[in-house]
Amino acid sequence: MIHYSSIGATGYVSGELLRMMVAHPETELDYVADTFAIGTKIQDSHPQLVGFYDKEIMPLDDNTLELMCRDSDVVFIVAPSGEVSQYAEKIIAAGKVAIDIGADIRFRDVEVWEKWYGQKHPNPQLTYDAFYCIPEVFRKDFPKGQKLISNPGCYPTASTLGLYPMLKEGCIVDNTIVIDAKSGYTGAGRKPDLNKLLTEAENNFCAYALGGVHRHTPEIEQNIAYIQGKDLMKPETWQYINFQPHLLPQIRGIEVTIYATMNKDYTNEELYELYSEFYKDEPFVHVFPQSRAPQTKWVMGTNFCSITPTYDARTKRLIVSSVIDNIGKGAAGQAMQNMNLAFGLPETTGLMVTPMYP
Repeated sequence: MIHYSSIGATGYVSGELLRMMVAHPETELDYVADTFAIGTKIQDSHPQLVGFYDKEIMPLDDNTLELMCRDSDVVFIVAPSGEVSQYAEKIIAAGKVAIDIGADIRFRDVEVWEKWYGQKHPNPQLTYDAFYCIPEVFRKDFPKGQKLISNPGCYPTASTLGLYPMLKEGCIVDNTIVIDAKSGYTGAGRKPDLNKLLTEAENNFCAYALGGVHRHTPEIEQNIAYIQGKDLMKPETWQYINFQPHLLPQIRGIEVTIYATMNKDYTNEELYELYSEFYKDEPFVHVFPQSRAPQTKWVMGTNFCSITPTYDARTKRLIVSSVIDNIGKGAAGQAMQNMNLAFGLPETTGLMVTPMYP
């Protein structure tokens, strides 16, 4: 039995993690902690957990962290930027596994993180020691006994899985990738903000982080560099992309439409066959033909990714639609998948559930 705890327990991602963990036969929850709602029950913050858990939210202090390090095999961390190190240091020092669902240790080169997040990193060594993992892309290099795991971002997950087969084929012209991304507003977290009010978000659609400033941009570029075999400590060798996110008037789900100029012609049938063959052994990736564009409802509440690759022969551009649940495969589900990988379990354990449809 794998004992686990959750830091940042009141947020949407932790709530989704606990919900999805109900189906995992090899885990048991030890502790939940946060700086909010201390002393209340976890099901008070996440009503979907009523009848499944009865844990009190503990203060996020040294005493709680000591209990987690003593009793849990793995601790999932959801914390604001710049705060992960203080928890991860103690967890891995205790010989336990830390899975960071935030962005603090996603970059091998700490200078990339500092540039895009505008902070001095409290422990640059952690960024080098962590293993960043989209399992479908990175598992072949997953170090045995790895204790510090960086869970990828939601947009980078959908984008990387959509690009991966063609990047491996070497058919994409450098510096031509454009990613038009849309996300439900759970991606912005649970903190109350004006743009997440029903009266602001409903029946509305808008771009944000205009001008190539979204922090997931370099994460996607780093993933492309990894796939192309480039040095992750030399970002000056990476190719640039245009990444533009938008806010969807819905609660959850991500759709990214990827455009890239190709140096080789394909038919849509050939692309479908290529992607299907490429992902044939990946249980969480479903490939569809041109006639079926994926929908966010197809993956709601799951760890699945649905992809439709197409080719515009007139402009010689690849056009891929890639869809995930932003707090499923984009966060909690992938964290569970990484936990399974770290503990030698089949990656599908506890994760083969059908989407919530319609």
